[in-house]
Amino acid sequence: TNFVEGIATQVAISLEKEYLQEELRKREQELSLISRLAGVITSSLNIQEVYDNFIAGLREVIEVDFASVALIDGNKIRFSALYDEVGSPWHIGDSLKYEGTATQWITRNKKSHLEPDLAQDSAFSSGRELLKLGIRSIVCLPLITKDEAIGSLNIASRHANAYSQEQVNLLERLASQISTSVANAQLYARAEQRARIDELTGLFNRRHFDESIRREVERHSRHGSILSLVLLDLDNFKSYNDLAGHLVGDKLLARVGHLIRESLRNIDLAFRYGGDEFAIILPDTSGKDALAVTERVRSRVADDLGDEQVLITASLGLASWPNDGLAPDDITDAADQALYYAKQTGGNRTCTVSQILPSLTETTDSTRASEKETLNTIYALAATIEARDPYTYGHSRKVRAYAVALAESLGLSSERVAVVSHAALLHDIGKIGIIDGVLNKADKLDDKEWELIRSHPQLSRTIVAHIPSLTPCLPAILHHHERWDGAGYPSGLKGEAIPLEARILAIADAFDAMTSLRPYRAPLAYEAAAQELKRCAGSQFDPKLVDLFLSIALTISPEELGVR
Repeated sequence: TNFVEGIATQVAISLEKEYLQEELRKREQELSLISRLAGVITSSLNIQEVYDNFIAGLREVIEVDFASVALIDGNKIRFSALYDEVGSPWHIGDSLKYEGTATQWITRNKKSHLEPDLAQDSAFSSGRELLKLGIRSIVCLPLITKDEAIGSLNIASRHANAYSQEQVNLLERLASQISTSVANAQLYARAEQRARIDELTGLFNRRHFDESIRREVERHSRHGSILSLVLLDLDNFKSYNDLAGHLVGDKLLARVGHLIRESLRNIDLAFRYGGDEFAIILPDTSGKDALAVTERVRSRVADDLGDEQVLITASLGLASWPNDGLAPDDITDAADQALYYAKQTGGNRTCTVSQILPSLTETTDSTRASEKETLNTIYALAATIEARDPYTYGHSRKVRAYAVALAESLGLSSERVAVVSHAALLHDIGKIGIIDGVLNKADKLDDKEWELIRSHPQLSRTIVAHIPSLTPCLPAILHHHERWDGAGYPSGLKGEAIPLEARILAIADAFDAMTSLRPYRAPLAYEAAAQELKRCAGSQFDPKLVDLFLSIALTISPEELGVR
């Protein structure tokens, strides 16, 4: 009996020792993680940058499929950072109603809340929304700084009962650290905001205008959409200032800033450009739609300020990118010329560039004929490239058929489908600058040859840029070899930063290449090519586009592909 008891005691001691060692290992791992994440949390004043690194470290020990930092903003909560593996409809900057959310409960009670299985019960509207996305369990933790709850840190999983109490305790310690980082980032953002704001009107200032117009032109260039710019100048303001005095004049400028803000959409940007001049950037807005906005602003100014001792009205000049200029300075100069014409012809009116400078927006018959001739030359060059290589003959036409079918299935407008069509035909035109020995080489390319091949998107863009009407095609042509994971070329764009038209071309281009004969291999069967697309979805290709493409690829007729 003593022998058995001795053995049992030894086993118990051994098990307890093993348990204690495991507990010690866990604690060391937690301390290491806390120490490492503490460094991450204090490494930047950019909330999203901090959050991305924070979640990457956290996922090493805790399951995370969705996570967010939601900050209180009046009667709403605003997403300041997001990690999303479930395809939520939310983006950074989006707001939700504060009432009824888990954030409301935890910030009022200043304690964490664990919902182990949302399918069984969810006390909050935010939890019910997450359940629709496939989330089953969530931990919500208050972000508290200087004893004030400023928002929540939310960590969620697709699996029920994903988080133990120990993990919740760990998250609470981390939340207390990230609270300080978020508060510091908010202070920095407010300071940055103040540096961009005109104190008198509350609008953005000239410095921020210069940054914004460059950024918006670059963004619209990538996506092939239209941008409009409005410059506004007050009529008779100098006389008003001389009569009423500068202090009263300043109050009037502040009223104008308020009127402009009230007349715009949330996505529009308003600036005090200088003195009594204002600027408005209208993203994704055609000249026709922008004209309606400018007339609304002009009418508001005339109606609200018409009873002043000196009649105050507004003259406005309107220009659109890319029709009225390609560079930021060009479009600004065009709008300024339109504004000058509006003032010279009586004021209290809007003038567009097309009204005063037809050469900027209307192509003469001779220019139109010249552009058509150049376009025909480019298409002939594209055909010449394919003729140089019998293995790729008809490739661009087949890519166009696949790409157009995918674009139409997405419900894109006829204008964007046309962009996809032209870009598909011209995407490889840059290969005209690559020698046959490299272009048709059956053996493996060396590094120098591979770099030459990789240069063809830039060459294609340079050639096509000579046709102004094809400007919207340039982003798709330049970026059709980017990868979803950011490992592509020429710019290393990642995910949805890659223009949609380029993501469409990438799939169509790859599918036709795989199913066509090449000097170094036989064509793949459609089924095998489809499997390869599936394998590369999420790494090389946009996964949602791959799914849609595979549902329609086999329905495209030989006639559409140009195959007989």
